[in-house]
Amino acid sequence: MDTDDYDRWMPAWLMLIRTYARLWDQVEAQMRRDHGLTLPRYDVLIHLDTVDGRLRLSELAEAIVLSPSGLSKLLDRMEASELIRREPDPHDARSTFARITPRGRSLVANARQSHHEFLQRTFGDALDARDVADLTRIMERIRRAITNH
Repeated sequence: MDTDDYDRWMPAWLMLIRTYARLWDQVEAQMRRDHGLTLPRYDVLIHLDTVDGRLRLSELAEAIVLSPSGLSKLLDRMEASELIRREPDPHDARSTFARITPRGRSLVANARQSHHEFLQRTFGDALDARDVADLTRIMERIRRAITNH
């Protein structure tokens, strides 16, 4: 590959990685400080909360960004903390559901508002409507390129 080609996209790549890392660290710190949650725990709770409280583990694994073994370990810890419980599927012995508990639902309800306010301040307020449209279009192009490889 030509060095000029690297020079075209490498600064944008580095800016994306550095910005993502800094933003993720700040979002994670806010969630831990304000609610005692890691982002993966919040991700599981928010997914369960938005689908009336229950998902098959296979559907949950597709929805969040964790390996199956990582999800299993996370759910073990969340079950021990009484944030979720696992339930066998009465119609399919091979399938299990994750269900949010009242404690998990309360925690995610409290976290959602301040989390969204934090995202608004650090992400939403930095972008105008055109920026959001451009960023969405660009991320979709990158997602498609990843999917095709």
